Amino acid sequence: IYTSFDKNIQMSLEKSINKNITDEELQVASVVIDPKTGNIMALTGGKDYTKSQYNRASTMKRQVGSTMKPLLYYAALENGMTSSSTFLSQETTFVFSQNDTYSPQNFNQKYANKEITMAAALSYSDNIYAVKTHLFLGEDTLVETAKRMGIEKDLPAIPSLPLGTAEISMRDFANAYTALASNGYKRDLSVILKVTDMHGNVLYEKKDNSTQVLNSN
Repeated sequence: IYTSFDKNIQMSLEKSINKNITDEELQVASVVIDPKTGNIMALTGGKDYTKSQYNRASTMKRQVGSTMKPLLYYAALENGMTSSSTFLSQETTFVFSQNDTYSPQNFNQKYANKEITMAAALSYSDNIYAVKTHLFLGEDTLVETAKRMGIEKDLPAIPSLPLGTAEISMRDFANAYTALASNGYKRDLSVILKVTDMHGNVLYEKKDNSTQVLNSN
């Protein structure tokens, strides 16, 4: 069995984890992918396999937070907005049908209290701008974009989705970031490259199933 694992990258990853995460109560998950191929080069599903075999990188689902915003802003650019498109950033309560309300907040309650650009909103991780963009595009737009980029989980078309309130596994979410990192190509993430029998006959070999799903411009 031939795999894509890189021993040096794996050792470097584990060394970094052991050095920087010293709290015994904390756990960790990480995955290193070559965006040009989709090959998984290193992966950790926890701090110590002998103590826990649960793979947090492939199995555990957690809220992804503001790391969802680049997917939203790609969708915005694809639908006619630009990096200089503006929305008012201020404390806001959104009111929907049946008087449902949603009041997202910026970190530390800090608001520009003026029109800001998409570029500024991304650099500040402005939640108000993100939700306004999401609602302006239509809540299904981000769901469809994320699916096209390779996220397999069925995401809910809700106002808070661009703030990463949906729970997604790290491996699933990595599909989307691999598409971003490869200039728009969705690739099957994999570890197994080839399987042969004892005589060298190839029983399985990974094929390139790359598909361009994003506009590289």
